[in-house]
Amino acid sequence: MIDEFLAETTRLLALLDRKAIAAARDMLLDCHHTGGRVYTAGNGGSASTAQHFACDLAKFVIPPGQRPFDTRCLTDNVSLYTAWANDAAREDVFVNLLRGLLTPRDVLILVSVHGGTGFSADLARAVRYANEVGARTIALVGFDGGVLHREATCSILVPVDSTPQTEAIHLVIEHLLMHLIKHELAAGVPA
Repeated sequence: MIDEFLAETTRLLALLDRKAIAAARDMLLDCHHTGGRVYTAGNGGSASTAQHFACDLAKFVIPPGQRPFDTRCLTDNVSLYTAWANDAAREDVFVNLLRGLLTPRDVLILVSVHGGTGFSADLARAVRYANEVGARTIALVGFDGGVLHREATCSILVPVDSTPQTEAIHLVIEHLLMHLIKHELAAGVPA
């Protein structure tokens, strides 16, 4: 099973849309250059990937002495998240966390194995809200990509019907984007 998992991972990495990855990198760099904020969100294991995204953007990619990315993971404040989930429609939790804060300069990164289908209506509503506001959206999805793949400004699809493979490759994509952004910033792209 070890060799099969690793072979499938290698196969899937080769299928990733390089243009979408470059577009995501460019969106994030533009957001940083224009003083926008990057919001991240996901459910379950994808919430931890979203949190990792926010952390790496805020710290890992920035050369010494440069302004960091302004990032917020929408699941970091558990008290606020659960207050909205308890006191309003659960499927609006991310919209309620973004309302009044998200601007057209910002980027919303949504991470979802199934792309906002089923129990992830909160992510589907968040991408639609961000689109209404004029913010740019990046989706990392698997399976058929769902709503997020169809409606995000930029979507990176892991074309497999496997939660573990999708989540593993989402982390590879996250780290690849950090590598690319760190390289651009170190090369002197103005921040």
